[in-house]
Amino acid sequence: MLLKDKTILEMLSKDKTKIILGPPGTGKTTTLLNILEEEIEGGILPERIGFVSFTRRAIKEARDRTLSKFKEIDKDQLDNFRTLHSLCFRSLGLNSERIFKGLHITEFKKILRIDMAGDIDEEQIVNSGASLGDRMLFCDQLARAKMCPLKDTWRELKCDYLWEEQKLFSDTLVDFKMKRNLLDFTDMLSYFIEAEFTPDIDILFVDEAQDLTRLQWKVIDKLSKSVKTIYIAGDDDQAIYKWAGADVSTFLNLDGEIRILPFSYRLKKRVFDLANQVTKRIIHRYDKDWSSTEDQGSVNYIESYEYANMSEGNWLILARNNYQLYPIEKYLKQKGYVFERKFGGFKTNKHVIAIRAWLDLCKGKEIPYDSIIKLYSSMKTGESIRRGFKNGNTLDEQKNYNYSELKENHGLIAEGKWEDVLGLIPEEDKYYYQALEKTGDLFYSEPRIRLSTIHGSKGAEAENVMLLTDVSYATWKNIMEESDDEHRVFYVGITRTKNNLYIVNPQGLYSYPI
Repeated sequence: MLLKDKTILEMLSKDKTKIILGPPGTGKTTTLLNILEEEIEGGILPERIGFVSFTRRAIKEARDRTLSKFKEIDKDQLDNFRTLHSLCFRSLGLNSERIFKGLHITEFKKILRIDMAGDIDEEQIVNSGASLGDRMLFCDQLARAKMCPLKDTWRELKCDYLWEEQKLFSDTLVDFKMKRNLLDFTDMLSYFIEAEFTPDIDILFVDEAQDLTRLQWKVIDKLSKSVKTIYIAGDDDQAIYKWAGADVSTFLNLDGEIRILPFSYRLKKRVFDLANQVTKRIIHRYDKDWSSTEDQGSVNYIESYEYANMSEGNWLILARNNYQLYPIEKYLKQKGYVFERKFGGFKTNKHVIAIRAWLDLCKGKEIPYDSIIKLYSSMKTGESIRRGFKNGNTLDEQKNYNYSELKENHGLIAEGKWEDVLGLIPEEDKYYYQALEKTGDLFYSEPRIRLSTIHGSKGAEAENVMLLTDVSYATWKNIMEESDDEHRVFYVGITRTKNNLYIVNPQGLYSYPI
């Protein structure tokens, strides 16, 4: 059932709009690139093609594949392969000095006497208690992205500060930018929409369209003014960024020729069947006829994450809320597993590099300059390294060094095990690294276990996915109110699975029913 609402689009007509619906693992982006190649082979000039997406990674993939396929095409001919913000930036003829960032943010927060990073991740704002200034900035930008009154957005976010504080922040920001002739990234889109010109584009490709905000849809509308054909790809069932301003209703109301990609190369049958049970709960959606592989895969219900054997294979552990991952992080440390977490947890950090460097030195190997700097930074001056040598001033950045050279000429005086030599590693971390050393995981180049919120996992996949069903009370209320949004979130979580899905039974009072 589709949500029929008044569309904000003016230019998109049925005869020139091609809608590509790509359920998880069906090769949506690949399909777009194949169509792009067909258009070029049909005579469309590369410089007259626009390809827009959210991420630089997706744009790079599209550009690289096109250049690889068509050797005669020059990179400069693909100048309209950009993120939406980048396309608007170039079209407006802006330079980096006009962008509100860096020193401008420092100056602005001094005026208001408020803490503010300015470039904080939106998900981090929602999930992990960002500073007051960053929350106010998020509210301001969200209102403009949704093209709705600021006060309505402030109310919707249930902000824990006064409306007068938000208004003062936003009014001061407008005045600050105006006096210095600055634009932020949201301003770029608004200015582009109001501009009298549009890029010369005959064919336009739009990827991940279900995540476009209302303001971004207006940009697409403006870009489509002179195009002959517009290809819009997405999946409404994966529209999980409403909290960041995404406007899936516009995507659902598009009028055009619809093509549904029919086969998922990722999903196994049992996971596929469970995912479709969840989509039946979504009221406002496109109906899709698609299928999975013949392989069965597995869906396993377990009492606790501790019941899953994570000693082998790659894993993606997903939770609805960020705080639900902390106990699992502690458990993984106790087990001695390498893992990665978006906002904290293990990464291949300087301490791990330092340990590996020391072990290599003890084996008689030579190590590069960067590793030595990481090694020295984890050593106590006077105990492991002589004063005056810690910054590596005596080292040649282009050379590798062994233990003897470092000891004779570059300040190294340490001997013994890494846990004794690297005295600046915190004790808690030291115990974890010792456990990693025992399991051998310390030497993996990439963590094989990743922890993430479901929102943060968009685009990811893994052989083994563990999905926590616990939710906060606020989320549970949304689920009970038949919220399409929450069903879509857990649908995305389920469909990250390439083979084995592990569903952890609820540990608390509130959970998503699977």
